[in-house]
Amino acid sequence: MNDPLVSVYVTSYNHEKYIEESILSVVNQSYKNIQLIVIDDGSTDGSREILENLRQKYNFFLEFQPNQGVPKTMNKIIGYAKGKYLTGVASDDVWVEGRLEKQVKFMESHPEVAVVVGKVRYIDENSNILENFTIFTPILQPESDLSFESLIENNCIPAGATMMRRSVIEKQGGYNENTPIEDWDMWLKIAYNEKIAYMDEDLCYYRRHEANVSNNILKMYVEAWKVVNSWKDKMTPQLARKVLSRRDSLTFCVLARNHKKESLRYLHFPVTYVDGFMVKNFIKGFIKLLFCR
Repeated sequence: MNDPLVSVYVTSYNHEKYIEESILSVVNQSYKNIQLIVIDDGSTDGSREILENLRQKYNFFLEFQPNQGVPKTMNKIIGYAKGKYLTGVASDDVWVEGRLEKQVKFMESHPEVAVVVGKVRYIDENSNILENFTIFTPILQPESDLSFESLIENNCIPAGATMMRRSVIEKQGGYNENTPIEDWDMWLKIAYNEKIAYMDEDLCYYRRHEANVSNNILKMYVEAWKVVNSWKDKMTPQLARKVLSRRDSLTFCVLARNHKKESLRYLHFPVTYVDGFMVKNFIKGFIKLLFCR
């Protein structure tokens, strides 16, 4: 086959209700030159039996491991991958038909691009499309929205709608295993030196349900603060002052309602940088802190 090999990964964890739909959305793609890697990260539900039945039918690589978390699992996947390109889907999400073909065509015609990202639509537990619902900020101005300076303030890249050059991921040394938002950290590492491009196409259905890791507000905002802080010495002094001050105010505001004690750790009154975004966060944060129970 002349089409480049694409390594496709599925990270599985306790999604027995969704895992078959997720894998079928991969194997039923029109683009067929793929290496499908499925790793179950210690599921305790009925995922194992479903995966073993699917493997017998579709003959993909399947491994079961004790729970290690997504970052370590992703680094293992990179070691297994042989494709020119690397892309994947979480075991509760679903790909849009024709997604692989579109992204391979784009990457082949844009050799300067390290990562291409598309749009996601949102579905509920029963795969019904959720209109007027969003988690990731829409990408309206690709050149600026996908720059390092923009991404350090706001991760607008849904991992399930990306395709990466495997060589670029390997050059970055893999994923940071010390954070649960390893994808954002990787986008920052790539955007710092490479080009991330945008396709104005719906490529993935992101499932919204109560078990989403992103529902843990305290954990995610604390970890986001750590990621931003880890980059402070690589930013210009002006950008660092802006980004760190804004991140402090945002974290304080978000945590002030239900995590009052923790929110106070981020209540720093800036001396070198202040703007309207921060003022609004401080005002809303103090209202939540004082009046929300």
